[in-house]
Amino acid sequence: MVDLHCHSRYSDGSLTIEEILKLAEKSDIDVLAITDHDTVDGIEHFVNTDSNVQKVAGVEISVDWDKGTFHLVGLFIDHKNTKLRETLDKLKHFRRERNINLIKNLSELLGREVKLEEISDENYGELGRPHIAKFMVKEGVVKSIDEAFEKYLAKGKPLYVPKSRLSLEESISLINSAGGVSVIAHPITIITEDLDSFFTKMKDIGVDAVEAYCSLHSENDAKKYLSIAERYGFLVSMGSDFHGDNKKEVFLGKHGCNKEDAYRYYNKLKEYHESKFL
Repeated sequence: MVDLHCHSRYSDGSLTIEEILKLAEKSDIDVLAITDHDTVDGIEHFVNTDSNVQKVAGVEISVDWDKGTFHLVGLFIDHKNTKLRETLDKLKHFRRERNINLIKNLSELLGREVKLEEISDENYGELGRPHIAKFMVKEGVVKSIDEAFEKYLAKGKPLYVPKSRLSLEESISLINSAGGVSVIAHPITIITEDLDSFFTKMKDIGVDAVEAYCSLHSENDAKKYLSIAERYGFLVSMGSDFHGDNKKEVFLGKHGCNKEDAYRYYNKLKEYHESKFL
């Protein structure tokens, strides 16, 4: 099987690179991409870890959009590319500033100073809102991580702090600079009143592919986005969006695409990448 969307502990996944690769081997996954959020810090570790799995270097970029945000996955990237690393390092700095403000808001809510050490958990991915949510469950403020997001951490809620994101143009340029293929991730999550205008703009600006198959999509959703891919001339990608324990309902390699089609789509992506950059 092929899975081209997966998160490790280098962003908001719960598993290490080694744990993911072992799970991939047990799950009959032959091709795997690590696509951590706005970071390639784990890619060197990933590509140099012994495994029978074919490894694809990737990243998932949060894109600022007029209706909020959506995500672009970059596949087959050069993770050592200078522009890529410098841009992602700036985003890392902004994330750290955001975390400081999140903890400040949490301290005000609880009526006491909350220290970073209380929240940081090396077994729970890079520090961010999931850590805050887990801490709130532990403190008895909420009963679940979902409740923490719904009541406190989602946009417009008491603890929310805006996230610094790249524009669509910046994101496409960054992926192209790193020699990557750009993919619209889990398109069902995109908020737009006009799908035709959205996908027309994506095609015109240079997006390469659509993630027609993912854990969030039903069979009918997949058919819908396959049709869109064919209509607008996008390539097709597939990915589970695996996060380990942080999304327990999502399983590595489970995205709704059968093995034969997954390999066919993957080979087209790979051939396109080679023709475009190599």
